[in-house]
Amino acid sequence: MADSHFFQPPLKLLTPGTPALLILMGAGLLATVYRFALGLGSTTNLSDQFPWGIWVAFDVICGVALAAGGFTTAAVVYIFCGERYHSLVRPAILMGFIGYVFVAIGLIVDLGIPWHIYHPIIFWPKHSALFEVAWCVMLYTSVLALEFLPSVFERFGWHKLQDLMYRVTPYFVVMILSWFTFIMSHSVIWAAVAFVVLATLAVFMPRLVSRREGVPVVLIIAGILLSTAHQSSLGTLFLLMPDKLHPLWYTPMLPIMFYVSAVAVGFAMVIFESTISSRNFGLPVEEEALAGMSHILVYILGVYLLIRLADVVIRGQAATIFSGMGVLFLSEIGFGVVIPIVVLSIRKFRQHTWLRFSAALLVILGLIFNRFNVTLFAMDRPGHGMYFPSPEELLISIGLVAAIVFFYSMMVRAFPVLPAFSQESVAPAPEQHPVPQRDGAA
Repeated sequence: MADSHFFQPPLKLLTPGTPALLILMGAGLLATVYRFALGLGSTTNLSDQFPWGIWVAFDVICGVALAAGGFTTAAVVYIFCGERYHSLVRPAILMGFIGYVFVAIGLIVDLGIPWHIYHPIIFWPKHSALFEVAWCVMLYTSVLALEFLPSVFERFGWHKLQDLMYRVTPYFVVMILSWFTFIMSHSVIWAAVAFVVLATLAVFMPRLVSRREGVPVVLIIAGILLSTAHQSSLGTLFLLMPDKLHPLWYTPMLPIMFYVSAVAVGFAMVIFESTISSRNFGLPVEEEALAGMSHILVYILGVYLLIRLADVVIRGQAATIFSGMGVLFLSEIGFGVVIPIVVLSIRKFRQHTWLRFSAALLVILGLIFNRFNVTLFAMDRPGHGMYFPSPEELLISIGLVAAIVFFYSMMVRAFPVLPAFSQESVAPAPEQHPVPQRDGAA
C-alpha cells in the first residue's frame, strides 16, 4: 500500500500518558536488575510448591495468546480474502511483533539460568513440547519482523530493499520451514519432503509468493503454520500433568482448546487495540471492519464453547461443574465466552462501539482467567501453602505491559501503520448558504 493510505500522528516522545508509562517501565527495570542481582529465591514468592508464578502464567502463557492478533488478522485478509479488514492488518502485526518480543524478555527474567536460553538452538530433544514452542516462537518472531518491514521501507523510501525482500522471502520461507521440519522430526527424509513441497508451491504457484498489498502471502502462510503449532503446543505442555491438573481443565483436547481460544482472543485484541488507538490518536473507529470481525468472533467463541462443554460431558465430568472448582469453570466460561457471544450475536450491539469493546475486553479477561486456572488455580499441589506474587514480580509484569503500550505508541508515530481516514468522515458538513439573487431574478 502506498504511504497515502496511512496516517502518522506527530512524532513526539512526551505525550499525556508517557510519564506514567516511563515510571512503570523504570520500576520494572529496577526490579529486573534486582532480580538478576539476587536471584529468583530472594526476589520472588516461588517455591518447590509453586515453581511457576505470574511470570509464566501471565507474561508467557497469556502473552503468547494475547499476541495472536497478528496471525489471525493476516489469515482473514490474505488467505480468506477479507479485504474489508485490510486496514487492521498492520496494527495487528505490529502489536503481535512487540508482544512476542516482550514475551521473550519475560521468559528470560523467569528462567533460573537465563544465560542458557540458547540451548534449544544447539540441543534437540526428541520429546519436548517446550522445545517445539521455543523454535516456533523464534521463527514466528522473525516472520512478524519481516511482515512489518514494508512499513520501515516505506517510511524511509527504501524501495529497492523492499523489492529485494519480496524476491528473497519465498526462499527464506522454504528454508526455515524445511529446517523446522528437520529439527522436529530428526529425519532428513521428512525435511526433504517438506522442501520439495514448499519449493514446488513457491515455483508453480506464483500467486502465493507474489506481492499482495505489501506482504508476500507465502510469509503469511508461514506465520499461520508456526502460530498454529506453538499455540496448540502450549496446551500439550499441560498434558504432562494428569495427576496435578483438575479434571475440568485436564483433557486430551487441551491443545485444540488452547489454539481455538488463542484465535478468539486474537480477534478480541484487534477490536480492543483498534478502538483504543482510534480514540487515542483522534481517528474515527473502524466501525464496519470491527463489527464484521466481531461477527467472526461469535462463531469462533461458539466453536470453543461447544468443544469445551462437549469435552466435559463426554469425559463424565459434568457433575464436577457444581463442585468448588466448578465456580472457577463457570466464571471463566460465563464471563469470557457466553456473555460476549450473547452481546456480539445482536447486530445492534456489535455495531455499538463501546458494547463491542466491552465484549472484546471480556473475551480477553476470560482467556487470562483460563490460562491462570490451567497454570495456577486448578493445579493440585502438595501442602497447604498459597502463592501471591512478590512486589518485584508484580513490578516486572506491569513494566512489561507498560513497555508494550509505550513502544506501540512510538512505532505507530514513527512508521506508516494506522489506516488513513477521510476528513469528511469526521468533520461536520459545511453550512449551506443561499446563493444571492440579482434583483428581478426568478
